[in-house]
Amino acid sequence: MLPCQSSADRLLASGYFRAKMAQENLIKASGIPYTIVRATQFFEFMGGIAEFSTVGQTVHLPPALAQPIAADDVASALAEVTLGAPVNGMIEIAGPERAGLDELVRRFLGATKDPREVIADVDARYYGLLVNDQSLTPGASPRIGATFFQDWLNHYLTQKKS
Repeated sequence: MLPCQSSADRLLASGYFRAKMAQENLIKASGIPYTIVRATQFFEFMGGIAEFSTVGQTVHLPPALAQPIAADDVASALAEVTLGAPVNGMIEIAGPERAGLDELVRRFLGATKDPREVIADVDARYYGLLVNDQSLTPGASPRIGATFFQDWLNHYLTQKKS
C-alpha cells in the first residue's frame, strides 16, 4: 500500500486531526498487523456543519470541494476491511461525487425546508479551519461508496417522516 496524503494530513491545524494522526502513528509503530480506514465527511454531518457555521439566519461556508460518504457505505467498507487481511497501510473511502461544501449544505437545508440562507465565502471556516479543494477530499485512489447524496437525502427525508 502506497502512502497517500488525505484530508487528515492537510488539516493538522486542528487538534482533532493531530490526535488522529498520533493514534495512527502509534498503530503503525506497534508492530501489529493493521489497516487504517479513513473516511471523508458523512452525509449525516450536513446538518451539524450548518449549525456550526450559522450566524443569525445565514450559514457561511467555504465553496471548497468535499466528497462526503453515507454512513451505511462506511459500515460496509469497514466490514469488508475487517474481514480481509491487514494491509499494513491506509485505505481511504469517499462518496461517489464531489461538490462544494456550501452546495451540499444548501441542498440539505432546502430538502429539509430549513429557511437559512447559505452564503459561499472563501474566507469562511470549516470548524475553525481554512480549507481548499484538497482539504475535504480523499487522496489518490480511494474506495468509492455506492450512495449518491441525492439518494441518501431522499432516504433521509422518508425516514424523518416515519
